[in-house]
Amino acid sequence: MSHFMHIAYENSRLLGVSGAGNSRCHRVSKSENHETPNNGLARCTGCSEENEKQCSKEENRMPNMPVSILLIFSHHKRRIKCDESKPSCAKCLRSGWICDYGAVSASSESESSPVMMSGSSALLPIASYSIPFKIPGSQKDRRLLHYFCVQGSEDISGFLASDFWSQTVLQAGHEDLVVRQALVAMSSLHLDYISSSPDRASVASPETLSLYGKALRSLGKRIVQPSDGTTRTALVCCILFYCCESAIGDRNAALQHLSNGLKLLVSAQRENAADESKGIERLTTIFERLDMQASFFEDDRIPTFASPEYKYEEPDLSLLSLRKSFLGLEDAQQRLVKLQAWLYRFVNKNAEFYQDAKESLSLDTLKEKSSLEQAYNAWIEGINEFENKDQHDGQILHGIRTLLVHFHVCQMILQSKFPQDHGVFGASPNPTAHHILDLAETLLEYTTQVNASPSATKTPRRNFSLETGVVAPLFALAIKCSDDSVATRAAQMLASSHRREGLYDAQTMSHIINELKISRDSATQIKDEDRWGIEAVTPLEYHIPEQYDGGGIDKLLWSMRL
Repeated sequence: MSHFMHIAYENSRLLGVSGAGNSRCHRVSKSENHETPNNGLARCTGCSEENEKQCSKEENRMPNMPVSILLIFSHHKRRIKCDESKPSCAKCLRSGWICDYGAVSASSESESSPVMMSGSSALLPIASYSIPFKIPGSQKDRRLLHYFCVQGSEDISGFLASDFWSQTVLQAGHEDLVVRQALVAMSSLHLDYISSSPDRASVASPETLSLYGKALRSLGKRIVQPSDGTTRTALVCCILFYCCESAIGDRNAALQHLSNGLKLLVSAQRENAADESKGIERLTTIFERLDMQASFFEDDRIPTFASPEYKYEEPDLSLLSLRKSFLGLEDAQQRLVKLQAWLYRFVNKNAEFYQDAKESLSLDTLKEKSSLEQAYNAWIEGINEFENKDQHDGQILHGIRTLLVHFHVCQMILQSKFPQDHGVFGASPNPTAHHILDLAETLLEYTTQVNASPSATKTPRRNFSLETGVVAPLFALAIKCSDDSVATRAAQMLASSHRREGLYDAQTMSHIINELKISRDSATQIKDEDRWGIEAVTPLEYHIPEQYDGGGIDKLLWSMRL
C-alpha cells in the first residue's frame, strides 16, 4: 500500500481503537470487504450509504503537498469499531461517521428521560460578546469563543500570561477557518472538563467530540490541498489538538500531536520559508515549553529543542544565558525553559556516572556543571531584579512565583548530582522544599479565588491548563525528599487542587504518592521487626517497583498496577 496516502489527520485514538461488540460503523481492512483502487486507498463496502459517499470522495484524493508536511501527517487508515456507548458512540463521533447504534438505541428508550445540561449547553446567557473580531458561523460557535476569551484562555495559559493564548491563537482563528474550528472544539472541551465531575467516565460530551472530529477532518483537507499559511495553520492546530487530547486524558494521542508539530516546526525552520517565518517564530516558544513538558512526563525522552552539545573549550555565551536582565516575564520563562532543557540533557548523558565521586568525574562533566550553576545563578539574579524594579500586579507576581517553583526544583536537582549530594533532598526537615511548597500553595489559593469570582462564565469544579505549573514540581519534591512532611503536604495539595496541567493530572500524581508511601511504610515495618533501631526515612523514589525501568509516568502507573 502506498505510503503517500490521503491524510485525515486522525491519530491512533480515532482510527486505531478496536472496541468490543458488534461493529456497526467502521472502516474494515483490505481483507474484510475492501477493494483497493490504484491509488492505494481502501474502499469500504461495509458502511452505511452516507459513510460510503465519504469513502468514495476520499478514493480519488491523492496528496499534492510539500513532502515535509506529508511525511509528518500521513497515516494508514485503520479499523474503527462502534463502542455502543450512550447516548452516542464517541469513536464514531470523533471520526465523523454516522453511527447506526445510537439511532437504534434511542428509539428503544423513553423520550421522557431527563436531560442533563453540561458543557457548552450549560453556558450562561451572554449580554454582549467579548470576541475581538467578527466571525461567521453559528451562535454556538460565538458563545464558545466568547467563553474562551473571558475565561478559557486564562485557565489554559495557567499562572503565566501567554501571548499565544491571548493573541496568537485568536488572530489565527480570525484569519483561518480551520484554526477557528479547532479553537471552538477546544473551548467546548475545556468547558466540558471544568464543569464535569472528576469521577465522570467521559470528559467530552458527544457535541464536543463532533466538533473535534470536524476540526480534525478540516485540517486533513487543508493539508492535502495546501495554500499560503498551511504550515502555520497545522502548527497551531497541533497545539490545540494536544490540548484537547490532554484534557480527554489520552496521553499517547496528545504526544503524537505534539510530535507531529515538533517535526513540522523543525522542518519549517530548516526551510525558512520567508512568507511564514515570522509567524512560525512566534510559535517556537510554546513548542519549546510543551517539548519540555513531554520530557518531564516521559523521563527517557530527549527534548527536541535540547541545547547543543556543550564543549568547555569553546563556551557559547548565548548558551550559558549569562545575561541577567529580562525583557519581560515571558523572556524570563523562555530562558528558564532553555536552562531546563540543558539540565535535562546534562543529567541524562551522564546518568551512568551518577554514583561516581568527584575525583572520578571527567573534567568535561565538572566544567559543564559549573557552567550550569553560573547560568542558574544569573537567572535568579535576573528574576529578583525584575521583581524589585517595578510595582507588579497580582498576575505578574503569580507568574514570578511559578517560575521560582520551577527554578528551585531544578536547582535542587543540579546541586544533588555529579557528584551526589544526599543532603539536598535528604535533609529532614527540608526548609528549601517547604519554601517551594509555600510558593505553590499561594498559587493554588489564587486559583481558588479566581474560580469563585462572580465574573466567571462557569464556576469550575476543576481546572485545566496546558502549561506546566505546580503539579509536576510538587510530584518531584514528594518522591525525592526524605522529609516525610514534604511528601504528605505535596500529596494533600495535589489531591485538593482538582487540577490538570497538560499531561499531568494532580489526582493521579497524589494517588501515586500515597501508594508509594504505603509501600515504603510496609517495607519499613518489616525491617523494624527484623532488627532494633530506627532507620532514616528513605525517599519514595526508592520504593518504585523493580519492574519499572524508566519511561515516564504511564509506565510507572503500569508497574504499580494503577
